[in-house]
Amino acid sequence: MKAQFKFLIVPIFVSTVLNAQKFDVYKNSFDATNINTLSLNVESSSVMIEASEDEQIHINYSIEFNNYSKKELQNIIDSITVSTVLEKDVLKLICDSKNAHGGTVYTVETLFGITFEGDLVKFGDISNRHFRKSKQYFYGINNTSEGKVLKEYLKNIRQFDGKKKTKKVKAKNIKSFKTSFVIKMPTHLNFSAVALNSRITSTIDLKSQIKVKARNTRLYFKELSNQLNSFNVVNGEFNANTLTGGNYKFNHVEKVLVAELNQLKIDGEFTDFRIGLIGQSVEIVDFNSKFWLHNFIRDFENFKMHTEYSEVNLFFPEDMEFQIETFGHNTVHYINNLVTEIPPSRTNESSKMMVIGKDTATNKIKIDTKHGIVRFGKDFIDIED
Repeated sequence: MKAQFKFLIVPIFVSTVLNAQKFDVYKNSFDATNINTLSLNVESSSVMIEASEDEQIHINYSIEFNNYSKKELQNIIDSITVSTVLEKDVLKLICDSKNAHGGTVYTVETLFGITFEGDLVKFGDISNRHFRKSKQYFYGINNTSEGKVLKEYLKNIRQFDGKKKTKKVKAKNIKSFKTSFVIKMPTHLNFSAVALNSRITSTIDLKSQIKVKARNTRLYFKELSNQLNSFNVVNGEFNANTLTGGNYKFNHVEKVLVAELNQLKIDGEFTDFRIGLIGQSVEIVDFNSKFWLHNFIRDFENFKMHTEYSEVNLFFPEDMEFQIETFGHNTVHYINNLVTEIPPSRTNESSKMMVIGKDTATNKIKIDTKHGIVRFGKDFIDIED
């Protein structure tokens, strides 16, 4: 009996050529003249948000199959439900894919198992020295394509032949289905989403109001600019080029990568944050997360952090006058080769620990931290074992 080895690549948009069958799951357009908000409720889906070239909302969900029987194909299609309803000025789109996944799924059938050959993943040199990175560096991370990785991944698959040898997997033994779920919307519409085990990618800058609740979901945005924006993200991943305004909650998020922050508040727990540029009036409240804060705009005015059991790595602002004040207790400070340990407080109250810079500086950083680690650096920060 052949065993099935299934693996998921999300989301890759490449062409497949053998025995291809394409099925339109849902296709419709809506006049957006009297619509104020597009509301999504998605599970196990990969959604691409693009700009509409007219005053309409276009929804196009299709699947392309390779080497599936009619019965298998029908089972996948039947597992997907898509519905829309217009309530007053809100267009609601609901999608649930019980057995399907966003992106491309490959299933390899073989009697004796599979293995991989070649160097698919290459690791750079491991170093304890971490250098300052520019805002543009984070733009590059957020726009990377996984297409090249997919091609290398598939090229290196081998199947065992039962004689302790390997050979290339025959094309007829590789099943695949690729989903394409594209929503084109006018950029002035408000947008809300509830997402579970999904991926949402926006290719457009949005200045309208955005509300997102996501769990186990990968989120990719370009520029979001609205004081009423609200995000509540649990697990998964969050990427954005620029965030201006709003409130953001991150809980156990694998990584938060943002090129620039402005005029917003972040509430975090157990999350890995990497920020390229801090703008004006940014405040962070956190429990047990890790931060890399690389740069500040020239007139950021004030930046506040309130952390507990957190690790903060902050590069000094460049080419400007600034003042840094740290408060708290039971915290270790690292500045160059100087290590300062602040003992615990019996009353659990914060006190001033360190001041860097002059009080007359217009740009001020205040960090209130308990039971944590704070590292400062100019061009690099060393992490000791």
